[in-house]
Amino acid sequence: MPARQRARRGSPLFLPSAFDLFKPSRDLFLENLNVFGILYIVPLFFWLHSWAWTPATNGHYWNRITDANYSWSSFPAAYVGIFIGFSVLWFLFVIIAATLVNVMMQRAQLDAVEGHALTFARLWTVAKENGWRMFKTYITVALIIVFSLAILSRRYILAPYVMLEKKCSVKEALAEAHSLSNRNPGSVWGLIGVMFLISLLGVFPVIGSLASFILGALYSIAPAIRYQQLKKLG
Repeated sequence: MPARQRARRGSPLFLPSAFDLFKPSRDLFLENLNVFGILYIVPLFFWLHSWAWTPATNGHYWNRITDANYSWSSFPAAYVGIFIGFSVLWFLFVIIAATLVNVMMQRAQLDAVEGHALTFARLWTVAKENGWRMFKTYITVALIIVFSLAILSRRYILAPYVMLEKKCSVKEALAEAHSLSNRNPGSVWGLIGVMFLISLLGVFPVIGSLASFILGALYSIAPAIRYQQLKKLG
């Protein structure tokens, strides 16, 4: 079905709008707040860190430790090396932590949608066993979306869920995600549209960013809900 068409209510291809997914996503999130709340501490920490190091309008960083206009030529060479080394270690830590937590989150989303009890022991086991495979999937999907200028985002945005369920190759996950999204393209574009609207709140300093973070968390289970809905259309 072309993306511009929407199945009529009552049709086997009809799916609720992306906005209608907010309530069930929010309810599942709050119902499992003891798990999702803890998992979201990591992205919250990264968000706060990013905010703290964002230059203010006066040219200084929020934490006042480093002047945005500071000349590195006056900084001892040894300290520069330490700073660069720390930056590399921090980057690696962020990549590893973000990947593991994201895998745990997406597994938790699928389990919540399927009505399973969420346990950190199971989520951590899934993250350890599938971390590298999922990292390759995230990178591949991200590169495709960036280089296609988001045109192909509809096809592959659900690939991580396919990977988690089938533990297949990246190529197979992409192919299956493409097939699923083709069952009702408009429903996936709607999902992407709502997530984009939520992210737009981040253009407003502090309050907007915080609102975007909270709404994004409450809507985070919507992709897993849509994924399960599309599977049932097959």
